[in-house]
Amino acid sequence: MTRLRKSRKAKGFIDDSGPSRNERLADPDSYDSRRRKAKAEKKKNKSVFEKQREAEQSNGSNSQTNDRKTRLADKIRKLNQEKQDD
Repeated sequence: MTRLRKSRKAKGFIDDSGPSRNERLADPDSYDSRRRKAKAEKKKNKSVFEKQREAEQSNGSNSQTNDRKTRLADKIRKLNQEKQDD
């Protein structure tokens, strides 16, 4: 004789799964919504490039006009100055 398997009858079935994900996220006190909010507000670490760029900006060494002192750069600056004067 074969064993009878448990079966869920459609007539007496009650869905007890709880609220859907959207409903849980809509409730501000639920675990999911608090977790999502904390994840969005979490402090993000800056990359090495961003840290270096901020340091340069704070020191004022970001100006490129002072860095380039070549004849071509001087010539371009002179031409741009003449265009602005016109």
